[in-house]
Amino acid sequence: MADRLKGKIAIITGAGAGMGKATALEYLRENCKVLAMDNKGDRLAVLQKEAEEMGLAANLVPFIGNITSNEDCAHAVEATVKAFGSLNVLAHFAGCMDYFATAEEVTDEDWDYVLAVNLTGSMKISRACLKYFLSNEIRASMILVTSNGAVEGCTAGVAYIASKGGSESLAQCMAFEYGRNGIRVNTIQPGPFMTAISADPAWGAKAMANKGAAIHRGSGYNKSSRDWILAGEWVTERYVAADPKHIAGGAVYLASDESAFMNAGTLKIDGGICLG
Repeated sequence: MADRLKGKIAIITGAGAGMGKATALEYLRENCKVLAMDNKGDRLAVLQKEAEEMGLAANLVPFIGNITSNEDCAHAVEATVKAFGSLNVLAHFAGCMDYFATAEEVTDEDWDYVLAVNLTGSMKISRACLKYFLSNEIRASMILVTSNGAVEGCTAGVAYIASKGGSESLAQCMAFEYGRNGIRVNTIQPGPFMTAISADPAWGAKAMANKGAAIHRGSGYNKSSRDWILAGEWVTERYVAADPKHIAGGAVYLASDESAFMNAGTLKIDGGICLG
């Protein structure tokens, strides 16, 4: 175990799977105390077991909650402080994917849901943490995980792209507003790779029914990015798919004092796919 995050106490959302889970385990290895927030208890149970096998479960508190709930977000902060005495890091991974629906296709229901989770949920968990940071004069790091889709309108459907672009703007605004209080806000923009969402056959079936996004300019395939992701064709001569551990490494850096002079910044971790 290393000590890059010694003295850090974090809430990690979406901690039950994928990037969030990889980050929770890496934070524990780096001597961080972690409240792992996820809306699925079975996933948290698996995380708990892995932490126990690593001998690090004493620094982990599983917390079942939903970032769209103000009450759950407030209770997550309260539970963290009760368990560990303080809070000084938010690593926000929780989110959802859309179904590659274009602007002409997207339903109000799908639009509202994706924005509620990816954008409003980001605001709610950030707000809950900020209230604690500010009232207790805590110098803190907030990490919002967005997407390369936040700056490229060709990696998903209109709802997802809009939600991630909004999350980037949310982070920029908070970085400006609270940097003077010693609260840093940065983002990570991962590239596409298979997640629990995109591996779900039900999600794939619905996504395939829509037109999909325009051709991703870095995919190397003359087909829509929807087909590209669903086929799993992410390794070309130039590009490789992201692994959750690559994202976790960036999240460790942003939570640590090594990034103390980084605010309103972005780590683009996508294997260079943004180069086109």
